[in-house]
Amino acid sequence: ARRTIFLGAFAAGIASAIRPRAARFSHPVPHHSAGAWFVAPSCSELFHEQPLDHFAPSPGTFPQRYFLYDGNYRRDAGGPMFFYLGNEMDVTLYVNATGLIWENARSFGALVVFAEHRYYGASQPFPDDPTSDLRYLTTGQALMDYVGLVGHLKNEYGFAPSDAVVGFGGSYGGMLATWGRLRFPHVWDGAVAASAPVVAFEGVMAATDDMDFYAVGETFDVMPAAGAGLHCETNLRKAFAAGGLTRVDPAVLRSTFHLCDTEDAEDAALATSIATWINEALSYMAMGNFPYRSTYILNGDGFLPPFPVRVACESLAEDLTHDDRTEEWLHGLASFAAVYYNYTGSIICNTLSAPVNEESRIVNELWDYQYCSQIFMVLGTQTTPTDMFGNAPWDGDAVARDCAARHGFLPHRRHFADAYGTPADWARSASNIVWSQGEYDPWRGGGVVSSLSDTLVAVVIPGAAHHLDLFFSHENDTDEVIAARALEMEHVRKWVEEKRTGYAHAPDPGAVMLGNNAGFDPDRTETE
Repeated sequence: ARRTIFLGAFAAGIASAIRPRAARFSHPVPHHSAGAWFVAPSCSELFHEQPLDHFAPSPGTFPQRYFLYDGNYRRDAGGPMFFYLGNEMDVTLYVNATGLIWENARSFGALVVFAEHRYYGASQPFPDDPTSDLRYLTTGQALMDYVGLVGHLKNEYGFAPSDAVVGFGGSYGGMLATWGRLRFPHVWDGAVAASAPVVAFEGVMAATDDMDFYAVGETFDVMPAAGAGLHCETNLRKAFAAGGLTRVDPAVLRSTFHLCDTEDAEDAALATSIATWINEALSYMAMGNFPYRSTYILNGDGFLPPFPVRVACESLAEDLTHDDRTEEWLHGLASFAAVYYNYTGSIICNTLSAPVNEESRIVNELWDYQYCSQIFMVLGTQTTPTDMFGNAPWDGDAVARDCAARHGFLPHRRHFADAYGTPADWARSASNIVWSQGEYDPWRGGGVVSSLSDTLVAVVIPGAAHHLDLFFSHENDTDEVIAARALEMEHVRKWVEEKRTGYAHAPDPGAVMLGNNAGFDPDRTETE
């Protein structure tokens, strides 16, 4: 079933102004590449026993699922490990989607590993009731799972000290790949982190003006610079920043937007609910604004057209904001949202709250817990020429109180600033990370968009959406995304070679002496 799961905390504070509803990182199975279906059946589905708690005496263990493919692995040639750090979803989605790994594994002789994140998919600490005890659902615990799995596989396959391990991840997985390289450089020799909003945190993001980055990204996608029609942004701005729907009779809204008879939104809140519903469609279409027909954002259940935002904007091609064109404007907004919600063409009526199945309910609850405990990303709006939403600056205190009301605890708002520092810190102490951002991806502004050094490289891909560069190659790929993939793998090859040659010329650790203390015995005291 189609998953429409959102960062609930991001919507806190929606009142007279419409905040952008940031789509939770979505990773469905793509149908745009036959390669995705060719490789997946070749994997081995395996489990590795992990401690529930890596940082204290653990009360038990759980089986972490991972997928492994060693058909291309060349041990004698010092082949690397390509390790995908799983996101907040069933890991099979990434196994089938991440063409960058599959298409390059053979030339590198790489061992391919896709590791599943604890509490998601089949990696359940409490399988009978997955949300009953979330104390162990933290990024630190997940990273330690991955560290342990890397060590296990190194032992299983006899990795030499000179054999590299390269991390890959997109979106939240890209954040984990970044943090993994920063915290455990002895485990991951480099990381490719696509569409990873690692800067979007209090204490990490430098300027408060950047806290409306998601709104700015969505606004950009509906403007001519992104290929949309001339008046699309103008028409949507009337719905979002100007609150135009609040001046329309609720009965007209229910009729025009084909709301089901069972829709229970109160008339007083109906205009705001519809505006939010429209924006949720935009949010997902902006993430999935790919140059070819794709099922990625729809989790394999149907297709969105090439550049779906442009297609949706066709229904708002004229300036419909004048009072004498209100009916046309409403129908245009309804048609805009239908590109996403009615992708099958078979929906008779709409509900403003998407249907929730049991799996999506659980995933939503897990992600909301992660957001409110640690992944406390900022999101505000400012009503500027580049932000078409209402003036609602980020209010971390209000969002934190909302989290406390739902979960009974306050977020650790500076967790990632305290644990990993800022880009300025990374520039001084880190290396071997490539961050990629898609020009059309609204998450772009929450990531690293400028290179920090020769070994901390950022690439913004023109005309690309959410981690398009991780996908399988496609005949409609632009030169820019092809070049981005080549750049990423050029750095991967450099990391692999540096590890190999570095160890080849390193002195024997057993022969390293302190000063002139030849024969030094660490257990001997000066008085003996």
